[in-house]
Amino acid sequence: MKKLAVGAATLALLAAPLAAAPAAAAGHGPHPSCWGQASAVFAQMQMMGEHSSSFATPRVGLRNLARSALGEDATMADLGVFVADELGLSIDACM
Repeated sequence: MKKLAVGAATLALLAAPLAAAPAAAAGHGPHPSCWGQASAVFAQMQMMGEHSSSFATPRVGLRNLARSALGEDATMADLGVFVADELGLSIDACM
């Protein structure tokens, strides 16, 4: 169930690049530590998936995922904001 939620958030990330891109383009990015704090919360909630080395084929990578879905200038902080918002989390560094 937990991995399903992360999968759903990832799917939403891929499906909604135009909705999330204006905030990043406008320069209203969060504090750079957003992704770090967000991933710590995801881990505490046991919502993180398997380590990338456990898969037979290489994965896209989080930075590449952020750029393909949120725009070329997207940062890991932008990805943290998006995923936290999709999961309904309030993370100080992402606000």
